[in-house]
Amino acid sequence: MAGMPMSCSRQARLGAFMLFLCASSLQAHEPGDCQVPIVGCGKAQSMMSALLAGAEEPPTVMPREALGDTDVLNVALDIEVSNLNPAANNCTMLGSSVMTIKSKSAALTQFTFRLRDNYTITSLSVTDNTGNHPVTHTLVPNRTRIVTLNRTFAMDEVFDLNVSYTGTSFNAGAFGAISVGTHSGASPVVATLSEPFYSYAWWPAKDGDIDQPGDMSDKFTLQMTVTAPNNYVSPSNGTLLGIDALSGGRSRYRWSSAYPIATYLVCFAATNYNTWTLNYNYPAGPFNPAGTMPVQFYIYPGNDTPVNRAAWGNCVNMLPVFRTVFGEYPFVNEKYGIYNFNFGGGMEHQTMTGQGTFDEGVTAHELGHQWWGDNVTCKTWSDIWLNEGFATYTQCLWDERKTGSINTTAYFATLNANRPTNNGADDSVYVYTTTASRIFSGVYSYDKGCWVLHMLRHAVGSDATFFAILDAYRQQYQGSAATTDQFATVASTVSGKNLTKFFDQWVKQKGAPTYQYGWQSVNVAGQNYLLARIAQTQTATAGSPPQVQNIYEMPVDLVATIGGSPQTLVVQNDARTEWFVVPVSGVVTALAFDPAPWILRGNATSGAYIPGPPKIVAASPTPGALIPSISSPSQLTVTFHTPVNCADANFSLVGANTGVHPLTLVSGSNVNPAVLNHAGPLPADNYTLTITTGVTAVNSGNALDGEITNPLSPSSLPSGDGVAGGNAVMQFTVQPCAVAADIDLNCAKNDLDVDLFVQVLLGLDTDPGRMTRSDINNSGTPDGDDVGPFIAAYLAP
Repeated sequence: MAGMPMSCSRQARLGAFMLFLCASSLQAHEPGDCQVPIVGCGKAQSMMSALLAGAEEPPTVMPREALGDTDVLNVALDIEVSNLNPAANNCTMLGSSVMTIKSKSAALTQFTFRLRDNYTITSLSVTDNTGNHPVTHTLVPNRTRIVTLNRTFAMDEVFDLNVSYTGTSFNAGAFGAISVGTHSGASPVVATLSEPFYSYAWWPAKDGDIDQPGDMSDKFTLQMTVTAPNNYVSPSNGTLLGIDALSGGRSRYRWSSAYPIATYLVCFAATNYNTWTLNYNYPAGPFNPAGTMPVQFYIYPGNDTPVNRAAWGNCVNMLPVFRTVFGEYPFVNEKYGIYNFNFGGGMEHQTMTGQGTFDEGVTAHELGHQWWGDNVTCKTWSDIWLNEGFATYTQCLWDERKTGSINTTAYFATLNANRPTNNGADDSVYVYTTTASRIFSGVYSYDKGCWVLHMLRHAVGSDATFFAILDAYRQQYQGSAATTDQFATVASTVSGKNLTKFFDQWVKQKGAPTYQYGWQSVNVAGQNYLLARIAQTQTATAGSPPQVQNIYEMPVDLVATIGGSPQTLVVQNDARTEWFVVPVSGVVTALAFDPAPWILRGNATSGAYIPGPPKIVAASPTPGALIPSISSPSQLTVTFHTPVNCADANFSLVGANTGVHPLTLVSGSNVNPAVLNHAGPLPADNYTLTITTGVTAVNSGNALDGEITNPLSPSSLPSGDGVAGGNAVMQFTVQPCAVAADIDLNCAKNDLDVDLFVQVLLGLDTDPGRMTRSDINNSGTPDGDDVGPFIAAYLAP
């Protein structure tokens, strides 16, 4: 929703704090007694004004059919406004609506819509396959209408609900809903802003009640007709089909949109706008041919300057930039537009954004909403960050890419300008209490939501993966709505990572990690390593969500200075205290912890390195080694990053076919590497070497950190998951020779092979292996018939 300039966003937070301080006086005094200076932009300012003035209406949840019991397919809405009265902030409304509705219940007998009681319903009927039928409704305080249908509708039956109404508009809700004011001196203007649940203030809409999570997945196509004095221009959603001159000095604007739209995104405005149009030329894409889309602007005459026109016109430059990261503008077959309204920020009405500012960040934010909020909408108000966090992040992407190349400095400048207060630690991104003020929290829904995407971009490992996630998310939910869990599922599927913990800790819970770290540069057997210890120091809390996490699982950038140049090393931190051994190309002379930053965190304080558990950094044979039997080892070595104490019992070697092979530790205690002797060269077999947690570090006493991801891969070293405990398991193979006539398996042909072959044929050598290898013709028995093949094999190169 209303994107705010960065400086304005900070003012809004100050205003929200002042409003909080005022709350106690509002409990004891009449609305308006608390005189708080109004600061902030857009919805924040409107919300504070309305709350202090007592304009916010209380929730009244009434029994009704489930929101999922019906599917609104289309709305044809006809509005006429007259007698605009800015002093009273109202106007005369005459309206009619035809809602085409499909039953999603096996026995639907009622339908609930919302329209405030300041409007009188003059006609109410249902049209079905049997004709048009007058129906009655019950008004439940003071804005919910429950219609008793003319009959019971079965699953998938379709009917029209026809509503005609009239009355004086009421400026309900925190954000105005329908507001009548002035601009450019004294020119009246009427405009709507229904988010989150205030459509009832001006049109009969299927919607959830105030302070309820709701369900924005029931979208519909729209035809919108606006009649106003003929000196007014009336922007709305979709494509302008025509303008009709009417009697009495009136004009009628006819709009239509074939794209599914959520209730709160329906809009209109009317005043003496100046207008102009630019063109967005777009290339052919997977779902559309190349073409030109109009970008339409409606500006107050008093704001109509070249500078302001250029500021709004910049959205045409933004469209191709966002196309490269989000896909084509989602409503390219209709339009995009911006119109002036009397709010300080902006509102992303589908295809037609209302703005009270010419700020570049707001323009980018609201345009970003066309993808994230309009095309894909948050399913419930608890998931509002999927709208506002995404749109705020769009501002970062615009500053990163607007010059035509990647400007990382500009990206982080915008990101850090939207860093949430106290790192967003005091509440969750997910909205558990869906009041308007909490839904549109600048700290949590906007800023912290933006940072969730920033962190996700790093957590999935690459930009390609991150933007593939956004593409898959859009493809799956465009024209509909999604929850946080559904977005998380898409992210996990595309990235191939289980991101459940990521979304739990950053979206569902409150808090932020703080860190203490230490490091050391060492050289082991000619290889340089960075030793790093990372400890999370935040205080965890128990109880129901949102709560502070005990452990945050995140990739952490450690930027090491090696040879005077920075090198970024990424480690996966997923324990309260964790140790890392990272191979590096030289001596580390300095280390920076998450300098970008990629983590929404508190302080990361540097301290002395505290030794931890030993890790295996090398072994001979190496994991996965394939050793010819002629080179079979009789000695094994295991190298740790630090000297260890160990014993024979801490090492075991088992052949898949040959069983246990005892090893003798010859290197003693306080050693590195550990050297182990075998009675002789290992026979051909597949071997598993296990090193147990009985191995301990001399300097810390900690047990081995031995887990090896792939026992057959040398790249799995150094070992460990960062904490003490965990056996190491490595595997290697001693391969038998594949040399014909090599009876003694020394991988060569010589006189000994001849002697052994003769002894087998004479029955003097009954060793099963040598007998099998002497059966050159594979008859099953070594005999005279093998002499010729043996000689041929022996003489062969």
